Amino acid sequence: MTGQVFWKSNWFRVTVGTLISIVFLILALKDVPLNDVQQAFARVNYAWVLLAILASFTQSWLRTVRWIQLYYPQQRGLRLFQMTGIVLVSQMLNIVVPWRVGELARIYLAGEIEKRSKTQTLATLGVEKFFDTLMMLVLLLILPPFMTLPTWLEGPREGIIVLTVALFATAFVLLLSEEWLVRWLDKLPLPWAKPFISQNVRLALTSLDVLKRWDLHLRLQALSIAISSIGVLINYLVFMALGLALPLIAAVLVFVVLQFGGLVPSSPGKVGVFQLLCILALSLFAVDKGAGLSYGILLYLVAYGTPVILGILFLWWGGVNLQRIANEPINQ
Repeated sequence: MTGQVFWKSNWFRVTVGTLISIVFLILALKDVPLNDVQQAFARVNYAWVLLAILASFTQSWLRTVRWIQLYYPQQRGLRLFQMTGIVLVSQMLNIVVPWRVGELARIYLAGEIEKRSKTQTLATLGVEKFFDTLMMLVLLLILPPFMTLPTWLEGPREGIIVLTVALFATAFVLLLSEEWLVRWLDKLPLPWAKPFISQNVRLALTSLDVLKRWDLHLRLQALSIAISSIGVLINYLVFMALGLALPLIAAVLVFVVLQFGGLVPSSPGKVGVFQLLCILALSLFAVDKGAGLSYGILLYLVAYGTPVILGILFLWWGGVNLQRIANEPINQ
């Protein structure tokens, strides 16, 4: 049996991610009187926590509504309850598994439960990232008038600007050259692969049709604004739960920093990374480390705990086989 190179293996990624999480967790706990954290939780207003949990579910539901629209013009027949369950399973897996397995789950489950082409589903996820990246750019442009960005955020900010421009340019070129691209692929000297290529390329390009219809495009933009706004609202509601008198822009900053934090390799669950990023973001508003850690723990339980619990419930209800998700090829 051919042995896999260790540094390319999943075990290597888990080991590196876990070590990074441990380092971040040590940094998050350093010089923090744990008694302060205990006292902060003793004062938590759980009415605000409940509202934050409801907002978290609402955000997942809106993601589902937007995702269904991305199947245009073949969105009819997609069931909202089942698609919401698929989104929750995807979010749960992205949290507990460090390799974005949740996206594979959406592709697989949309095919198994809703009988949608895996290629088309993959294309909808690409368009979804386009809208999410655009919203991240908007939030990054909102921040500078209200605060001075730290140097460790300036680099990612410039990267998002470049990425957004590149995505816009790519989408624009594909929209203009859609028919030409299909005709060019039809001329390829691969008769055995032509049907597969033609069918799947057409399906993938169909997902860009949402950018051609302005009414649908604007609806998707409105949904994207609502999704990001609720993410900011969740952060602010946790401020309220802990009695932290911080401006709304602080909740925006936490949202942006945690989005970038998702790119940091870490152990399953991102424990340590999540909390330290909250501490760093709130330190810019003169929040002490103990309060920052308390906030990071409570926000983690709300933002990650809600989709994890609901995703597990849907897996149990739907009898989904996780092993099949991991082994499923994207070939149709």
